[in-house]
Amino acid sequence: MHVLILASTPGAAEEMRATLGDMADRYTVALTWADAISYLENDSPDLVLIERTALTRMEPATLLNLAEPGRWPPLILVDAPAAGARDGVTLTKRFVEAWPPSYQIGELRIDTRKKRAGLGERLVTLPPLQYRLLLALAKRAGEVVSYRELLQAVWGYDGEDNEARELLKVHIRQIRRRLGLDPEEHPYIRSVRGFGYMLALPEED
Repeated sequence: MHVLILASTPGAAEEMRATLGDMADRYTVALTWADAISYLENDSPDLVLIERTALTRMEPATLLNLAEPGRWPPLILVDAPAAGARDGVTLTKRFVEAWPPSYQIGELRIDTRKKRAGLGERLVTLPPLQYRLLLALAKRAGEVVSYRELLQAVWGYDGEDNEARELLKVHIRQIRRRLGLDPEEHPYIRSVRGFGYMLALPEED
């Protein structure tokens, strides 16, 4: 899970991140709403934590933007630990522990708390890189995710299409083998030639 933290200061953001610990696979920090928008549009976080002080500094137009229904991931308002109010972060930690319990695409299930995946009840543990790759596809199920986007999401750097395609090919093959995703019987992970990969229900064209 990817959590975006919008805080008024780097110190407040670090306190929030430290309190949550390893609840998430990845944390991103924004100190302005403009930066947060950029991350939301380009990085697809699963959850947004907003420090209350940062919220009070926003312009009215920004608050209206923030309130648009269905546009953003779940947003949680948090009191900064630096202000001595740890209850908000504690409650947030409990929420994050339960969010999201899993991704489900047909029979394919990904349990984000136990870092396991598989068909039906048969879940196995994937190596970290392969787990992150499968999760990146699950977060955008039904969409074609480009080779370079996957390279950035999993390995954290930009590369050429050819490099990304060859690297991904190896790991996609291993994911299919470990999870028993036969390309004919369970074609959940599809190669879209020249573009990238897509995770979708087998019966979808």
